[in-house]
Amino acid sequence: MKSIVKRTFKYQFIATLACTIATSAYAETNYFCGVDNPKQAAQIETLISALYDTVSGRPEEIKDWHLLKQLFSPEAMITPVFHKGDDVITQPGSVDQFIALNKRLFKDVGFFEREVSQKIFKFGHMANVLSVYESRRSPELAPYARGVNSFQLLNDGRRWCVLSVTWDSESEKHPLTEQILHLSD
Repeated sequence: MKSIVKRTFKYQFIATLACTIATSAYAETNYFCGVDNPKQAAQIETLISALYDTVSGRPEEIKDWHLLKQLFSPEAMITPVFHKGDDVITQPGSVDQFIALNKRLFKDVGFFEREVSQKIFKFGHMANVLSVYESRRSPELAPYARGVNSFQLLNDGRRWCVLSVTWDSESEKHPLTEQILHLSD
């Protein structure tokens, strides 16, 4: 009987040890934000700045779409909000769909998006960033659009990544107020 108990204990111990090692190895290699760890993702502020830099440029400039994908979680959702008359239209999509849309929309025109102000709400490993932006065809030209990006971020223990972003542009029905324009004040 003792040998059966010893053998059972031995097998349970080995099985438990194997599961613990496997779980630890899995946890070390299964990062929610993806396997890449770009330096821009170390801080919230540098991540947001990199997002604006990556999507901005002249039509002939090659954008770093690989970096853009690294700044998002692999399952991230991007949702623009459009206004058509009184209707509100949303178009949720993936990062790859966002990249394809940008390549199509801005292949012949410049697009420069610049942050005007931001407000970060951070708790533990999550953060929400409200970021007021201006869009221009060229850095020298006046903005043709303004609005607010709402970024939901997560830190997986190594770095920050974007879980989702939703943005809405200013319109006559909902202009940017002074309070919104100066979020960081």
